[in-house]
Amino acid sequence: MATISASWVDRLRSVLGEHDGTAASSDRSGPSTLTRVVVGIGTIVIGVIGLLSAPSEEYSGWGAVVTAVVSSTSLPVGIWICVTHRFRGRVVVAFVAWADVSITLCMLLKEDRLTAIGGTALFAVLTTFAVIATPLAACLTHMLYSTVVLAVIAVNAVLWQAASLWVIAAHTLTMLLVFLTPFVLLVHLGELRSQARQSLLDPLTGLLNRRGLEDALLRLAHRVDGDTTLLETVVVDVDDFKSVNDRWGHHVGDTVLTDLARHLTVVTAGRWVVARLGGDEFACTRVTDGPGAADELAASLTRVSMVAGYTMSAGAADVPLPDRSPAAVTEAMTAALRAADKRLYDSKSRKARGADDHARGHRGRRGDDANATG
Repeated sequence: MATISASWVDRLRSVLGEHDGTAASSDRSGPSTLTRVVVGIGTIVIGVIGLLSAPSEEYSGWGAVVTAVVSSTSLPVGIWICVTHRFRGRVVVAFVAWADVSITLCMLLKEDRLTAIGGTALFAVLTTFAVIATPLAACLTHMLYSTVVLAVIAVNAVLWQAASLWVIAAHTLTMLLVFLTPFVLLVHLGELRSQARQSLLDPLTGLLNRRGLEDALLRLAHRVDGDTTLLETVVVDVDDFKSVNDRWGHHVGDTVLTDLARHLTVVTAGRWVVARLGGDEFACTRVTDGPGAADELAASLTRVSMVAGYTMSAGAADVPLPDRSPAAVTEAMTAALRAADKRLYDSKSRKARGADDHARGHRGRRGDDANATG
């Protein structure tokens, strides 16, 4: 039993962390076009259902009028959701709040209190969308609010003797089970998001891998509002890394790589996206509309000694980002990495030539000293 409880705690923690991250992303870009259209059409359909129900025996007097007015507002709201690109962030949260109040009014005004309990199933439909598109706090607030409204309607049904206590209890418990369905979806989405997150990370260093780098750049591209946007990249690797593994063993090589990963994370201080491309090659990348800083970062990195005194080489490049489409970002990232990689190996070649010149000069000086001594 303890194992099962721990498993659910771990799942819920995963949901809380991943849901917050996804919600932050949704706050910037909003639900997908397909999700937005489905929500818009659903809003229109629910409004039509309300308009058809208002003149029926389920409502009377002012209840019918209020229901008709509330339901009629769903039509323009649904159409607007289908066509707008501003349905994101706080607007989505406001939509959920508006829908909560609208459903509450229509259910409380029903003459048949038993069918009002069944009508709260609309809250579960709304919860499914809230799980996907709203921040965790807003989603949980909506779920708590829905449960409270269901309880109020159930108590109202008991007071008005809409049916026997057992029938009302059965309907209420059925609706609670319906309410739990989106929560199961919430847990499942958390697990999927956790797995997706892990697929974007390098297991040794905890940095992003190449796929994770591309995903991060796609999000960053939408944050920059300037007309002239650059994708800056610095590619770094450890000089003569093969000798580290050959001389000290792979465990020391892993230590050098994790040390380098920590150093890059500290130096960039959140201003760059840091990723491990493979082997001992790392990349620091950012999207900016300001002056370039890639050359400065590359120069500072080459002056640092790693574990056991090993040094780094770096190459810097920047390429223009013509638009924010996934294809454009991917193409720009590939071009920037290729150009920075070429400059990295140019830097290595210069180091190798400098080392050879230094060795020849040292041997020449030793020969001169020997001749002078003789």
